[in-house]
Amino acid sequence: MPYQAHMTDTAYRYDGTFPGFLCCVFASFARREIPAAVLGPEEGQTTLFGSADIATDAARARRVAAGLARLGGTVRERVLTGFLSTDPGKDLALLRFARLCFTLGPRAANMLGDPDVAAAFALERGVNNEAHKFIEFLRFEERGGMLGAVIHPNHCVLPLLRAHFCSRLPDEDFLIFDATHGIALLRQNGAVQYLAMERYAPAPDAAEQGWQALWRRFFQALTIEERRDPGLQRNHAPKRYWRDMCEMWPDPAAP
Repeated sequence: MPYQAHMTDTAYRYDGTFPGFLCCVFASFARREIPAAVLGPEEGQTTLFGSADIATDAARARRVAAGLARLGGTVRERVLTGFLSTDPGKDLALLRFARLCFTLGPRAANMLGDPDVAAAFALERGVNNEAHKFIEFLRFEERGGMLGAVIHPNHCVLPLLRAHFCSRLPDEDFLIFDATHGIALLRQNGAVQYLAMERYAPAPDAAEQGWQALWRRFFQALTIEERRDPGLQRNHAPKRYWRDMCEMWPDPAAP
């Protein structure tokens, strides 16, 4: 029989990790309640009625993760991908979505007329769309015998870039630095890890600068001035990605 839950004025506070979030889902079921908010360590108080600290418990997190896996790939991936979003309120939206799916089963993921399902779907779509853009627009440069790239995403998309670039560059060492969140994805000697970083200062050598200049000239040579459409260009390559695309940088050799 499904859990009956009431809406509470209490906000859940957790450590901001995915296992910690799963423990919030566990606590919601154990307390038979839907919290007013689910807050990470850096988020301010959003209710006048207090908060509950939800401790991260590995065993409870595993139980919830196993339950999500049993619900199928659609539900599991929506929660995993949605958690990478930085949209306000995403934790509560995903908790409500998870609760609905645990109650109604996998079919709940297709009930897009439900506001909780629609909210979780929008989170997943937003993260996936941004990851696909960076797969298309990310530009590597050579530095110190390895490839490096800097991106400025809104969401935490590095986990979604990992599989693509590891499979496309199986014999290369590379680093992708997420300058927005201060995290780097490093692949070196076949091992992959995430590192906390404050900054990444590209220092290409003369050969790398030459290749970048050639790429800019190639990009410019393809442009037919009479058919230039800035609006269409921004639709296909939104302007916020240009700072990380070397073909959009000014030519240092230009007067």
